[in-house]
Amino acid sequence: MPETVKLYVYDLSQGMARSMSMQLTGKQIDGIWHTSVVVFGQEFYFGQGIMASKPGTTHHGRPLQMIDIGETFLPLEVVVEYIDSLRSVYTAEKYHLLDFNCNTFSNELCQFLCGKTIPNHITDLPTEFLDTPFGQSILPMIENMFGQSKLTSGSNNSKLTTPQPSAEVASLVQGMSSAATSAAPTTVNPVQIAHTAAVVDGFISSYKAVIVFFTSASCPPCKVIKPDFITLIQEKNSANKQIKILGVIMDTSLALDAAKYRISVTPTFQLFLNGQKYSEFKGANYAELKSQVDILLFEAFPPHPHRKILLRTIVDQPNVPILYTLPGKWDMIYAKLNTFLEKENITLDAGQKSIFDQSKRFLEKTNSTLNMDQWKTFVDSLLQKLSVDQLFPLFDIFRSLLISETVSDFYVNDPSQIVTIMEIASNNKALAKATWLMILKIACNIFANTTLSTIQFTSNLTTSHRAQLSQLLVSSLLASNAQVRQAAASLAYNCSTCIAIERLEKEKGTFSGMAEQEDDDWEVELASAIINALSKETDEEITHRLLAAIGKFVFLAPKDTSSVADLLSALDINSVIEEKKATKVISSSKVLGLARDICEMIKQQ
Repeated sequence: MPETVKLYVYDLSQGMARSMSMQLTGKQIDGIWHTSVVVFGQEFYFGQGIMASKPGTTHHGRPLQMIDIGETFLPLEVVVEYIDSLRSVYTAEKYHLLDFNCNTFSNELCQFLCGKTIPNHITDLPTEFLDTPFGQSILPMIENMFGQSKLTSGSNNSKLTTPQPSAEVASLVQGMSSAATSAAPTTVNPVQIAHTAAVVDGFISSYKAVIVFFTSASCPPCKVIKPDFITLIQEKNSANKQIKILGVIMDTSLALDAAKYRISVTPTFQLFLNGQKYSEFKGANYAELKSQVDILLFEAFPPHPHRKILLRTIVDQPNVPILYTLPGKWDMIYAKLNTFLEKENITLDAGQKSIFDQSKRFLEKTNSTLNMDQWKTFVDSLLQKLSVDQLFPLFDIFRSLLISETVSDFYVNDPSQIVTIMEIASNNKALAKATWLMILKIACNIFANTTLSTIQFTSNLTTSHRAQLSQLLVSSLLASNAQVRQAAASLAYNCSTCIAIERLEKEKGTFSGMAEQEDDDWEVELASAIINALSKETDEEITHRLLAAIGKFVFLAPKDTSSVADLLSALDINSVIEEKKATKVISSSKVLGLARDICEMIKQQ
């Protein structure tokens, strides 16, 4: 199926270029363009490295235009691999407003996806801009921020006159500087040097929390506290890929427009929150500096309500999936599969016999290679020829192979065979326990490969097979067999673990996934099925896994968008838990602690 590719276009000058460019440059420039590419339900753009967001949710706001570039027939896996290959090229340090910017990335990605470039009026804008006296007048400022431009090398731009910017021009320069900083943080370093008020204002408007350290060359206390200031800001950002608080150093003796900030003595520290001045203090007092930074961070990034209550068990839950890794008795399993083949008069040809034996040696670790194309063809053949009840030895082999990185990486590119296996359980109401159990173990073992599980089975991408995984899970939670229910509970736990890992990464500012797992409708669907199963469950180990899954769905859930806690409250999970305690289904300390923590979190909603 083809996938639509769109170019989102934003004006970083917020209309300033359109209204002022003619009188200042002699040319009509309709915008300072920032672009991103939307494909497979994600918006990709170049800023602090290659970034990805839900379309239309970036800090640039609503796009002015959404241009249809065309369609791509490339599969998601190929696109993901290509974008990942560009990450070492498109880094924050290499960003240049004129030479290597968001439009450079968008152009390259569109050519890869559709064989088409983005509109020329976007890519030609830097050259067009520099061919004006005004462009030349602000070129030094741009090069001071981003380094020397390649566009000026060997050009005739040096012949143009470069008048001193007027007050009106300075206003536009300030807007452009702010826009450029917003488009791409100039570096991943959380401490920046600013020589003009325009650059400082750009930082203030681009980051949620900013502290500006006003210093001067003749200030001994400034020299004393400067190293502590730098260390403190670096420490506050050390666990984050995204900058939580930006430190800016301005030498008031060098910045001609520093008077704007009304600095009477140095050192002076001004703190800004969401673009507005939050507080100010004077003097080289490290204790005060640290206290003010901590208060600003608390206001900018208030902790989740769950972090304010004592949750002894929830926070200690391991964020690793439950996998079925125990090796099988391969001689017996392969013999059983051979028995079924003989019973159905299925004779393997030379190639099938070879891959059959090769898979056994691979599992026994006597052979390090497995031809995956031949293996997939072999499995497809047996899925057609064997009855559903005869497939369990094949699936036992399959679930063990899936633990291998070589095998799971193969299915990242084409998970259709795994989907077919999952659908066997969903489409057969009278499924034999052995086959059902092995299908669930296969589903659990896909979580051994993060890319396979997240992109292909738990993400909200349109190409994801989450619906098939969910159907398997929901239909298995109420099985009459306890082993099947336990495997289903393990699968529920693995799904919730994907959510938990993403939330923790977001809390730390380290999330960089391209396919978000957070989806309220999906979580509500699974939570509803889990609480229904929990109300009927009589086995404590299964109950433990179900509660652990619920706990992960609730813990650190987005305060404004998650409905899971409300659902659990409406379904009266407290009464369900109390009934389990009364009937001794919940009796061990670890399960009691988990139940208590869930009830505490529900109370906080």
